Amino acid sequence: MCCFMIVRVNGNEKNDSKEMMEKMTDMDKLEWEEKDVLLHKKKIALISIVLLLLGLSACGSSPAEKVYTHLEEAVALEDEFESQQEPIMELEQKEQELYEEMLSLGVEEMDEIKTLSQEAIGYAKERKEHLEKEKESIEAAFEEYKLGEEQLDNVEGANEEAEAVKKTMNNRYETYQELYKSYQTAIEKDIILYEAFTKEDLTIDDLQAEIDAVNEQYSIVVENRDQFNKYTDEYNQAKDAFYGQTDLEIDDEESNDAEGSD
Repeated sequence: MCCFMIVRVNGNEKNDSKEMMEKMTDMDKLEWEEKDVLLHKKKIALISIVLLLLGLSACGSSPAEKVYTHLEEAVALEDEFESQQEPIMELEQKEQELYEEMLSLGVEEMDEIKTLSQEAIGYAKERKEHLEKEKESIEAAFEEYKLGEEQLDNVEGANEEAEAVKKTMNNRYETYQELYKSYQTAIEKDIILYEAFTKEDLTIDDLQAEIDAVNEQYSIVVENRDQFNKYTDEYNQAKDAFYGQTDLEIDDEESNDAEGSD
């Protein structure tokens, strides 16, 4: 079950399959305040800069220019991360629609329920594929960032700002690992829930347990998402402050603030 809408079972009584399916059609739908779990993850801000020696490669540049080159290349490498958000959200919406349709069917329509369940599982597996592409982008960007981090201590007059860049980026990266793992687990729990619909002896208590597990896991996802966004904001601010302490010429009019929205 996706993160757009959480469906909660009212009541704990057990019943036979037919009566249970009839009750499921009357379940209350609880709209989750934290929508769009992945869509609102923040992206590092891209800073446009005018270098005095545009034709020089990084190896012939000053330490500040080398840092800039690697940090801004890291931003570009996160474009793939950004591009995965919309398809993931679209797949979540498709799963939600299938989920609601399964709820509306009775046990005598089990063949159709099984078909819908398999379709929803297919969409969930597609989300996993997009999640892996997203992670590959984050890993590539972080590897590029580390090349710039090696030069941070060589920039004179910006020691405090350099330390802030290191701290916030490493916090952001570590938090992404937690976000990735928690969302991966959430998808797996979604699949377990979809499979549960195909069990003819499924009880309301059993279904409630699966839904509770999904709800709990997405709460963890949202918590990690919010922390990731927080560290992204802090990193963008630290990076701006670092650039401000160097002799780099920043073109404010061309600066692209890609922080995103909460």
